Amino acid sequence: MRLVWLSINASYSHSSLALPLLHQAAQSQSSWTWQKLESSLGDNPGELALRLSELQADLLCCSLFLFNCEFVYSILQRFRVLHPHCVIIAGGPECLGPGAVKVLQNCSAIDLAISGEGEAILPKIMQIISQGDRPRGLPGMAWREAANGKIAARELQPPLQYQAWPNDSPPCMSEFFATDKPFVQMETTRGCPHGCSYCSSNRTEVRSKSLQQVEQELKMLSQKGVQEIRLLDRTFNLPEKRALQLLQMFRLKFPQLKFHLEIHPQYLGAELREELKLANPGQLHLEAGIQSLQDGVLQALGREASADKSLQGLEFLSRCSAFETHADLLAGLPKQSYNNIVDDVKRLIAPGPAEIQLEILKVLPGTPLQTQAETLGLRHSPEPPYEILQTELLSPRELRMASALSRLIDLFYNQQKLQAPFRLACAENDGFIDAFMLFLTNQGFSAQWTGSLAKRYSLFAEFCQEGSAQLKDCIALHWLKAGL
Repeated sequence: MRLVWLSINASYSHSSLALPLLHQAAQSQSSWTWQKLESSLGDNPGELALRLSELQADLLCCSLFLFNCEFVYSILQRFRVLHPHCVIIAGGPECLGPGAVKVLQNCSAIDLAISGEGEAILPKIMQIISQGDRPRGLPGMAWREAANGKIAARELQPPLQYQAWPNDSPPCMSEFFATDKPFVQMETTRGCPHGCSYCSSNRTEVRSKSLQQVEQELKMLSQKGVQEIRLLDRTFNLPEKRALQLLQMFRLKFPQLKFHLEIHPQYLGAELREELKLANPGQLHLEAGIQSLQDGVLQALGREASADKSLQGLEFLSRCSAFETHADLLAGLPKQSYNNIVDDVKRLIAPGPAEIQLEILKVLPGTPLQTQAETLGLRHSPEPPYEILQTELLSPRELRMASALSRLIDLFYNQQKLQAPFRLACAENDGFIDAFMLFLTNQGFSAQWTGSLAKRYSLFAEFCQEGSAQLKDCIALHWLKAGL
């Protein structure tokens, strides 16, 4: 029996962690051979369907994400014509909760959709297929009845959890674990205690690998030549004691490795701060989840956070010179106005994180927000990427303005050669961002605008002609440093 894994990634630098995880979890199914077909968006779906056909699969599996689902559907529909009897299974974030049924409705080629952690159910599905039967009726999946094509489902929520995960063999032991990419992904925990309604891990049981297991896995990765690791842990710094021990391990035992971590800036106790001060230069990259600096907005999201405490934590992180911190904001949140969004950006610029990432909220399948959206007055796209289109306080036009503001921040603040004069301009004039946005809009600026660094400097300098002497000198100095 042959299982073929179709992996469609956003770009070459990404690879699927699901494949090696599932491969390790299904070692008991020794009668099966595994193959993969890996590609990225932009390839020809007809060619990929042909290549899949040539692999003669008995079972075809794939992970669906908001960025790849339409492309994967187009491949599978073609493949189904060539191989009408192959069982096709989908999993991934698009299949969480009621999303599993929707996936079957959207793509007639798919037979089964799994809600949750596939390791908990794939070995059983493989066993059933190898016995000549068709999988149906298992908890955590939606399926299409072979006789009449009707869709049925059983226990899609809460999504499946693979309880053996903490003690399972690490994915890097699988032959399908890719080490030829710029970075690899790794988990030390699954689940999250927080109640953020936009997140699929909302109040899910937290399961953790032991420190010894983490250390052993890092040794394996290092021996394979891995240099950069992105931890998928939802909130790395909770609990703080575990985060402290991991950071010490990274610093003392794996100084050659780089780590990308997602943290909640509110939860930075004294010991954790002292450890972060000792970080090896360039070893860490932190992603600080701010989302909003309005307490009322945070409460509406079910996010347990204090805006002031989160900002204080970000201020500390921004002062740490050994690593960069990126701060995340969301637009389109319940009880959030456009002025709130602009105010949040201003307050983040003051402490000076390396980058500010402002994104439009997405109402993802299987999240509490998906069921709460109508009650909260959130209108969103029914198709990927499920972005907010209108709220009770944000008009469609204001959300487009938020997208343009995101572009402005990305091109001017996140450009290191422009950041210092941009921050100074914001500090000197509280209304700078609004006025600069209006000026750029009159120049044809939009969320899709592109412009060279020289063009950006020219527009910025033109707008700041009436600024202080200090600001003009700062612009001139950084213009020269940029080699313009």
